[in-house]
Amino acid sequence: MASADPPFKCSETICDLIDLYVKYATEACDAPMIYHVVCGYWVISAVLGRYVKVITAYRREGIAPNLWVLLIGPSRIVRKTTAMNLAVRVVKEVAPQVILKASFTPESLYEVCNQLNPGDCIAWVKDEMGGFFKSLEKKYMYGVREILSSMYTGEGEERVLRNLRLRIPEGLYVTAIGTLPWPSHHYISEEDFETGFLNRWVLVFAEKREKTYPLLHQSPEAESLRRDLIEKLRELNQALGKRLAVISPTYEALEKLDDYQQELDRRITVLMKTAPTSLLSRYLGEADKFLMKLSILRRLARGGFDDPMTVEAEDVTKALNDLNLFLESAEKVIAEVEASPRPRPALTDERILAGIYNFIESKGEEGATLSELLRHTKLRSKDLKEYIFTLMEQESMICVKVPSGGRPVLKFFASRFANIAIPKGEPIRPETLRVLLR
Repeated sequence: MASADPPFKCSETICDLIDLYVKYATEACDAPMIYHVVCGYWVISAVLGRYVKVITAYRREGIAPNLWVLLIGPSRIVRKTTAMNLAVRVVKEVAPQVILKASFTPESLYEVCNQLNPGDCIAWVKDEMGGFFKSLEKKYMYGVREILSSMYTGEGEERVLRNLRLRIPEGLYVTAIGTLPWPSHHYISEEDFETGFLNRWVLVFAEKREKTYPLLHQSPEAESLRRDLIEKLRELNQALGKRLAVISPTYEALEKLDDYQQELDRRITVLMKTAPTSLLSRYLGEADKFLMKLSILRRLARGGFDDPMTVEAEDVTKALNDLNLFLESAEKVIAEVEASPRPRPALTDERILAGIYNFIESKGEEGATLSELLRHTKLRSKDLKEYIFTLMEQESMICVKVPSGGRPVLKFFASRFANIAIPKGEPIRPETLRVLLR
């Protein structure tokens, strides 16, 4: 592999592109620092991580540094979406082809998977993932956790889901980033951890901002940092090229990784004895892989891609400091899920769902009101609302608050009429609709 000079010399606070990203993001947005740090790792993962892997004895095809990140916190308080969008815009400027707006229904997964080729790289982006996680308990979403887990590991396979045959190519490189409202138990459950699916996500929780910027905050320094960041990312992206390189830790780095593994084993052993049903022990089972991935990303963020490329002890040290912060916040999320009751599962009778959807579709561009649906279905109001939430989370239909002279009216449209329906008024998310229909 060709050698490239380091992107910049170390300053007091900036030693790599992750540091540079954090500096840029904190100047541009007053979201919590922990969001910006994990987003910095995700940017490197989405742009540069696809080019390298670490070979291990138990996984000869290698471990790739792909990150799945979930920003968790109170809505409209901690700037989850703003922090995520800063990172997504940077990736779009450097590698726009990898960004894929996420839709996790079986049909959309079928469409995506069957268009991918071995070794392809995609980055899933989805704001407000509460509806998706709630939908995993529903009949029509059975098997989706397993499909996404296969995409995370890059292991090729074929699956049949709802009579759809999905071909997952070997060697996929998939990153993901999304947001989740708080309290999290309204959206995720113990099963998400017990199946191992949520244990693959870096869960980053923040309850409040450390600072507050004015509403019309502008920063010339942020714009200068952004241009510098994008220029250097493009240089490194070009330097790595399209070759898949093997990266390995130095002896000193490996010692640090082994020490952490032993420390982690001791902690999990204690948890299994004192709290055998704890979800935290399951989540910590992936922490050693998180550390390896974060260490690789720290190395990539420094540039200077000599052959062979090695992860240094300093990369592991920085990654471990950040991982400890991420795990501390994840513990709060897990504790909140364990301490709270499971949400009531939505109704999923496919015959009734089909009947509701067909009626809404028959209304075409005009859409259907709640009153019309009640008269047509003759369902109890409470049950009809649950079916509506199911269809919206399935992304089969949308809700729009439409002006009507006096009080606005909620109208429901089949998703294929979205381009016509959305200009009529204000699109309503499933989470907001639940509040409006109480």
